Amino acid sequence: MRVLLTNDDGVRSAGIQAIRAALTGVCTSVVTVAPDGERSGFARKCTFDRPVGVRRLEGGPHPVFECDGTPTDCVRAGLLGGLAAEADLVVSGINHGANVADDVVYSGTIGAGLEAAVLGTSALCLSQQTPAGSLSVNYTEHPGPGGPGYDFGLAARHGARAAAAFLRARPDETVVLSVNYPADPAGAGTQDGPAAVLTRPGQRVYPRAPVKDWDSDPGPQTMYLFGEPDETIPEAAGPADTDVAALRRGLISVTPLSVAVGLDEFPPALTSFLGQLPLSAP
Repeated sequence: MRVLLTNDDGVRSAGIQAIRAALTGVCTSVVTVAPDGERSGFARKCTFDRPVGVRRLEGGPHPVFECDGTPTDCVRAGLLGGLAAEADLVVSGINHGANVADDVVYSGTIGAGLEAAVLGTSALCLSQQTPAGSLSVNYTEHPGPGGPGYDFGLAARHGARAAAAFLRARPDETVVLSVNYPADPAGAGTQDGPAAVLTRPGQRVYPRAPVKDWDSDPGPQTMYLFGEPDETIPEAAGPADTDVAALRRGLISVTPLSVAVGLDEFPPALTSFLGQLPLSAP
């Protein structure tokens, strides 16, 4: 069982260290290729205009490399650059903070998993909710390499088990799973611990930034585009089968993601609309 491990918090972050230690107990090879610093919010950003630098930090059966590019670059360096060309699975995380609802389109953790899928390798993206249970994108107590207050024990144990199950099952289709771990797990301290439930991404209702008076003050203006630090960004009203709802219940959220949607998966109303589009030039 061979795993390529990456993240977006940096190669020295506590989250990646925790899952690496757990994975080396169940995998024959864990090759870590992770950014040399913080790359949160980089989504699918990649480097075209310069060569990407990679430096080996550790050798042996579980080598560690740091990369001066993005999480997407790290996956490409691992799978295409010969560092982990034979990887059976890409694991991204453990992220410091949840990746739920609309956040998945911004997340470098998720971006790395989607890049793996583009290259034909399944991925497991792991994220730990903030210690305070925040779901804010703009969280002020951003963790450094030590991850103050975070407990990655549950995420590391469950993530390693999930990776082993992935590798045993070896699904025919390329699969990307986003797994979020609650700050306050239901059943904590019991033998079973929190249950894992299949979910879909929820939806946020972001506040509008204050409108600036550009006529009276044309100079540079500042605004928070994702809400002010630690501001609660509520989930839109809807069914209770979302990732946000699962975390609020103290459950592990498992959300399948995809870089493509089959035509047979569109809802009827959208299929009807697409049928009305002109498909040929006038």
